[in-house]
Amino acid sequence: MTKNILNAAMVLVGAAGLLTGCNFDQPEAPCFVQDATNWSAVYDSIDDPKDGTGAACEIKAPPTELLGVYKFVDPDDLSRADITIRPQGLASRASRDPGPTTDQTATGAFDVEPDDKGFCTGRDFTDATVVAAAAGTTAATTITYQFTEVQVYAAPSLPGTQLKGELKYTRDGCTSTYAIRAIWPGVLCYPTGDAEGPAELCGEGSGLNPDFAAECGPVVGVNLGREYGYCIPSKAIPSLK
Repeated sequence: MTKNILNAAMVLVGAAGLLTGCNFDQPEAPCFVQDATNWSAVYDSIDDPKDGTGAACEIKAPPTELLGVYKFVDPDDLSRADITIRPQGLASRASRDPGPTTDQTATGAFDVEPDDKGFCTGRDFTDATVVAAAAGTTAATTITYQFTEVQVYAAPSLPGTQLKGELKYTRDGCTSTYAIRAIWPGVLCYPTGDAEGPAELCGEGSGLNPDFAAECGPVVGVNLGREYGYCIPSKAIPSLK
């Protein structure tokens, strides 16, 4: 492949960093993907978490998080392509895992031509896992992401900037399943009552494609004293007005 997987599996940028993600060093097949570390994903629960015995447990995937999403093609064989996904939940714990960062990146085969609905599918993904050692008061944890049927919307109006799929999330033996909706770029928003206009609530001026139907997701942190989330799709993919 024309890019180094280790480079693609780099730690996610800070929440405010917006990358163009454009890829100028290789030819592009019609199934375009916006290469970037700041896709914003929301996970819609499909089932309740259970442990290995089938008993109920409490651990769930984060409601929203950033994803690193990259496409790779072989310039000598444009009939082959791969797609990689690295979640923030793994990248943020990379320093506590002595294993290679490639283990924290899911890699799947990717279509080179969209289907009749404008979607390009990634399939047969490897598992992405972090085995994070304890550090101070932070407990050790093992987390695995298993992605299936990831589909990137590749219509000319918004090529490679929205995706959907399914995720099986396992942390310390507790497993649950989710439907994924994600958009690029992952823009900060402020869902609390002190938001100052549409730019802070995923509307005009936010930096999102104005055709996106988007809303501010759950609070995930504090930025300059204000609670923030990420803009997420408000409809099924393609999430359009």
